[in-house]
Amino acid sequence: MKRTTFTFLLAMMWPSLQALFTVEPEQDSYDGELHKNIRIACRFSPVESVTQLSVFWQRIDPLPTVDVYRLEKGLENHNFTDKSFQKRARLLKDELEKYRAVLELSQLQMSDSGTYQCVVSLKEVDYKKTTLTVRAPYTAIKKDIKRLDNEKVELSCESQGFPLAHMVWSDGRLQDLTVRSNSSSEKTSEGIYKVTSQVTVSENIINNYTCSISLEGKVRQSVTFNIPGEIPGKSKWCHAYAAIGVIVVMCMGFVAASVIVHRRKKGQKNRDSICKSSERNLTVTSTDSLLPKTPFFRADTFAFSSEVCKGKAENLREVLEQKYAELSTMAGFTLQHSLLCGYDPFISAGQKWWGGGWWGVGGQ
Repeated sequence: MKRTTFTFLLAMMWPSLQALFTVEPEQDSYDGELHKNIRIACRFSPVESVTQLSVFWQRIDPLPTVDVYRLEKGLENHNFTDKSFQKRARLLKDELEKYRAVLELSQLQMSDSGTYQCVVSLKEVDYKKTTLTVRAPYTAIKKDIKRLDNEKVELSCESQGFPLAHMVWSDGRLQDLTVRSNSSSEKTSEGIYKVTSQVTVSENIINNYTCSISLEGKVRQSVTFNIPGEIPGKSKWCHAYAAIGVIVVMCMGFVAASVIVHRRKKGQKNRDSICKSSERNLTVTSTDSLLPKTPFFRADTFAFSSEVCKGKAENLREVLEQKYAELSTMAGFTLQHSLLCGYDPFISAGQKWWGGGWWGVGGQ
């Protein structure tokens, strides 16, 4: 009997239950990144028209509650917007037609983290909550090496981010050095953590030391120190040796080039002096100098009969004079001198043709 009565009442109230206005968050939580943009949204029941719709976004935690954005009956109202959200919060009105109230926050700040409440009102009112967590990825680790007394060096790592992370140390032999390290952290004006950590090691032991950022049980990034290679004093000497080596090589190249140039100039000078001295001193005394200096033309290999010597002596003399007269002068030019120095006997000044040959003026 009771069950029948409950079923009857449910059937009578079902149309009114269907008409109940509700609001639901699209996500229970959101993760944002510092200085980036993010959109958070809630859905509401379908309505006949959104022109008279009112939407309110508030941050209710941490306290006090502050207004982030207000749309009252289709019109924006910035009079209640908290100054920290002014010009950074807006509602995507096109999404209202899809029954979504989408809030966009730009240039996220660490203080934007918290619990937000979405309130939608037409004839009825409903609201739901969602959370936003703003994170700051840790910056690239900045490392530093400082020389200490007693042949020791201090290795240092520094990075900034959020939430709080830890620095972990290890060496090339996979030994954990974290217990030997000295770490500290502090919050910056933006609300992020600056984490620093130092460890002291010997500068004379060859080893690698790794500094890592550990966040939520996972290594996010690492840097490695190479000791003693990266120690400032020693690395400067290495650079100095390299610079000296380059200078030495350049000097040697300059000297070698100078020697080559000097030898070429000296060779040219000697050649010029040979030509000039030949012009002054060489003379032709017979036609023997015009004959090749090879065994084939040796004088003792020729045998002339007395008839040839007596009968054709004059003809031989005329032939020799015609062939070689223009190449021999009484001024002292030889065939070897002409070939060596590029001298042209045909245009030599002060020569005359006389008695079947060229004779220098003023000489024989």
